[in-house]
Amino acid sequence: MIFLIILVIFAFTLWTIIPVNGERFGRQGLRLGLDLVGGVHLVYQAQLSENATGADKAAAMDRVQLTIEKRIDAFGVTEPVIQKLGEDRLLIQLPGFTDTEAARKLIEQTGFLEFREVEKNTAGSLVYLRDYLAGTVTEFFDKKETQPRIFVNQAGEGKEFGKLVAFLTMTESGLKFTDINGNAVDNVTLQQYGNEASWIPSRGTDGTALTGDLLSDAQPDIGGNLGTEPQVDIKWNARGTVIFDQIAARLYHPTEESLSHALGIFLDGNLISAPRVRAQAFYGSGVISGSFTMAQAEELANLLKSGALPVQLQKPPLFQEKVSATLGAEFVDMSWKAGLIGIALVMLFMIAYYRLPGLMASLALIFYGTLTLAICKLWPITLSLGGIGGIIVSMGIAVDANVLIFERMKEEFRAGRTLGAAIEAGF
Repeated sequence: MIFLIILVIFAFTLWTIIPVNGERFGRQGLRLGLDLVGGVHLVYQAQLSENATGADKAAAMDRVQLTIEKRIDAFGVTEPVIQKLGEDRLLIQLPGFTDTEAARKLIEQTGFLEFREVEKNTAGSLVYLRDYLAGTVTEFFDKKETQPRIFVNQAGEGKEFGKLVAFLTMTESGLKFTDINGNAVDNVTLQQYGNEASWIPSRGTDGTALTGDLLSDAQPDIGGNLGTEPQVDIKWNARGTVIFDQIAARLYHPTEESLSHALGIFLDGNLISAPRVRAQAFYGSGVISGSFTMAQAEELANLLKSGALPVQLQKPPLFQEKVSATLGAEFVDMSWKAGLIGIALVMLFMIAYYRLPGLMASLALIFYGTLTLAICKLWPITLSLGGIGGIIVSMGIAVDANVLIFERMKEEFRAGRTLGAAIEAGF
């Protein structure tokens, strides 16, 4: 019975460590560390609220970790390592990833999607940045909306289009213009963008703001007037469908093309596009279009599906490093072959010198090795160069233990002990 159990376990370990048909049943290769395949190593600190409790901080870090895992998985990085360090830090290792800046962009983007419309004053006129800069304005023109206003560069071209100029927030000391990091924006810069509109959150009739949290799906696609422009097709959940249609019905006008009927699409404070609302209802679907490449559309769709980070990550990261592989792929392959040859020679020596006990020890060594590799894959454990060395050393120690046992058994035989007594003394 014991022999049958050992045989079943051995068969399972072989099934685990030898992938058949690539990734069939999720059996992939061993997870190798940065020192073997190279990659990007980053450490971030999350900007957690000082007033948050320990439980709230832990929950926020769990959500940050999960969100980043979704983004990286969708990007196709093989076997990433994403771990929490202490209370507010995150370790990220991306084996095989060669572009540090692309890795940072993928991770650092908050990914907060929101829909905004242009603010109006009590007379129903559109509000611009110049209106807030004129005279001594001390409060928002639309007093019902208390959230920060956003001003962007809509006159810019290329990468400058839609770039954030400033947030306008209400503080205890009055209105304050800040950048995305909370730093004050000087008046000279603001004056240059005086003709830019003031964007406020678009809300449904119950006051719920339309954000990416209400999305159920986002997929890259090709569309536009000519059917050749990359875009992102979005679908709302049930609540998002209702709110989106309520906003569309309010902003829709069949003929007028002014900004008062535009719905601005913002990602992390930057304007992606501001299309005019062309229908009174969209029944749960929509399109985000802009000057996208297909790669950018795929990246945006991935960002929206993974969700927004619950807290911002400090920029730049506390630590960043592009790690080169210590050993080349060919040398790693040669090292595995050398290790297997060495183990085979040890097993041949054990069999030649100890005969049947040596054969049993060799079979046990094979079982131990396959079981160790199976555990490394099932856990999964990232194997570094030192880790592989540790596995080889542990197998050597296992052989050494068998040598000590067999030599003690031989001594007991010479002393006239029975086989059972010699085995008991040896172990």
